Amino acid sequence: MLTAACFLAFIWLIPVQTSEGGIGLSPAFLPKLCVAAIGGLIAADGVLRFVRRTPQPRYIGGWEALFRLGVAACLGAIALHFGGIVGGVAVCCIATALALGEKRLTYLILPALFCTTLFWLIFR
Repeated sequence: MLTAACFLAFIWLIPVQTSEGGIGLSPAFLPKLCVAAIGGLIAADGVLRFVRRTPQPRYIGGWEALFRLGVAACLGAIALHFGGIVGGVAVCCIATALALGEKRLTYLILPALFCTTLFWLIFR
């Protein structure tokens, strides 16, 4: 279901909401890149769960999950306003991982460092 939503966003929603013209990267490039990465990670997670055939811990559900992810998105938006895109990405990565219940320090810091470095290299 989530992979289908990513595919729909990639082929229909993002092109309708952005333009393709201009010099340099298209305004649709970053949203398409993010949706493709999310869809790929969802598909890879599904394949790994199928291959392992062991029960996996579930994420928090219901309204609490929606509230936590909403708070993470708001923190990312505030960081984007005050710290620019690189600061927004760093805060959003860590806040989202915490909202999903991640407690391992390496799983909090390493993706944030990778994404922050990638965005810094692209948008400097």
